[in-house]
Amino acid sequence: MNMLKAIAAAAVLMTPAAAMAGNVVAKTGESVANFFKDEGAKVEVTTDSVGDPNLKVEYYGNDFSVYYYGCSDNTDCEAIQFFSGYQTDGSVRLSKINEWNTNNRFARAYVSEEGSARIEMDVLLGDDGMTPDDFADAVGLWNRAMQDFEEFIDWN
Repeated sequence: MNMLKAIAAAAVLMTPAAAMAGNVVAKTGESVANFFKDEGAKVEVTTDSVGDPNLKVEYYGNDFSVYYYGCSDNTDCEAIQFFSGYQTDGSVRLSKINEWNTNNRFARAYVSEEGSARIEMDVLLGDDGMTPDDFADAVGLWNRAMQDFEEFIDWN
């Protein structure tokens, strides 16, 4: 009988739910917010214009937003987008943004209709999410891209 209990316990531990218990998911704003809070970041959890989760994050001196996509009734979201905008009043030309996009793989940039330079990076978290270590790697890519972009556009 103890052998059956051991096999049953092992089967439970190997299920996807157990494996993803600590994963960072986009189902609500809380999982991603908690990741950043655990890292010591300041996080404000809000909602966007359609009611989906939205985060305002201050992380190691970088300010950015996290938008949620693929949501169903403002929950069960599938993906997030890191976003940062820079009021440049048209000083960053489209050819410079095209150069950035040509030479950078994960984050993309554009100029808004108002002439602001913007950078964003999508992260698909799907149903199972991402391990905290893998999510930290994605955040690291984002932070590096944001810093490189600020230098590229001569931001402050």
